[in-house]
Amino acid sequence: MIVIDIGNTNVVIATFRNKKIKKIFRFDTKDKHIEKKLKYSFKLSKKLLLNIDSNKCIISSVSPKLEKKVINFFKMLDFHIFNISLKNIPKKVKFNYIQSQLGADRIANTFAAINKYGKDSIVIDFGTATTFDLISNYSYQGGLIAPGIMTSHDALVEQAAKLNKISIKKINKIIGNDTKSSMQIGFYWGYLNLINGITKKIIIEKKIKPKIILTGGLADKFKDEIKFKTYHEPNLTLEGLYLIGQEKYEK
Repeated sequence: MIVIDIGNTNVVIATFRNKKIKKIFRFDTKDKHIEKKLKYSFKLSKKLLLNIDSNKCIISSVSPKLEKKVINFFKMLDFHIFNISLKNIPKKVKFNYIQSQLGADRIANTFAAINKYGKDSIVIDFGTATTFDLISNYSYQGGLIAPGIMTSHDALVEQAAKLNKISIKKINKIIGNDTKSSMQIGFYWGYLNLINGITKKIIIEKKIKPKIILTGGLADKFKDEIKFKTYHEPNLTLEGLYLIGQEKYEK
């Protein structure tokens, strides 16, 4: 099986065999040559396509335009395409959300979180947006969306003529003596306190003891400083897509 997560920043593709990820590919969503790179990675690699357990392709997408290109490519390779949404997923998990509005990646994360961590969890996804999703008693209860770290960073740099791009990294001090360190301190400790504050508020308000699951590109930058015990799952969305595919095609 092949699973594909088409996000606002990256397209991530994983091949599975015997329930395990064999290989992961990452492409820039805005890359104008993505179709050529797909052909190079898959069409010319027959051994790779033979080393998967089915010709099913499970897709999570937030980019309809790019989604069509990706679907057409894998259809040419004779894959059966399943593009997930709340309307067509297996009804194993209850979702308390408006059907047309919940992102497919968050649906996949929910399936994976329940499968690996049980009935109560908070999934924090560090993507283009920073999302928090609450799972309680094996059901998706809703969530919240904050600006992603790099989204905020890019917007600030674009709007402020004298600010340049920085790397997101931990700075031990809280007061900077130059613009670069001041920005790094602001982004790192600002987002860390956002994560800790929102997580604490969810736990108090909902009166639960959830597993805190971190995923997305910048999760590893913050995992050691979060005040709660966390579980870092960089491939959570891909694993969730695979579970949905199994549920659909094994019935």
